[in-house]
Amino acid sequence: MSAMVIFGLIASVALLLAFALLNTGVWTVDTPWYQLLNFLGAGFLALSAYHPFNAGVFWTELIWSLIGLYGFIKIYVKRGRKNAASATKSGAGHHAEQVEK
Repeated sequence: MSAMVIFGLIASVALLLAFALLNTGVWTVDTPWYQLLNFLGAGFLALSAYHPFNAGVFWTELIWSLIGLYGFIKIYVKRGRKNAASATKSGAGHHAEQVEK
């Protein structure tokens, strides 16, 4: 079995698993694993479509992969902002308590 076939099989499992878990309500689009499996699965499919080159599959999967990467990064940026806001609020609250004493 060639490496490209193996990449294609791994990709198919990753994409189908992500899609199934999303549609059964186990995951949401804000689940990092959902976005990661989309990124990796589509990336592996793009790789498997590279040789022999299949332009339609290659470009679709490459773009799908980049969208998954964007979603993955967006989740962590949003979490970072929430954590920073929580730290600021808890710090401000603690400071206010100190001033009142």
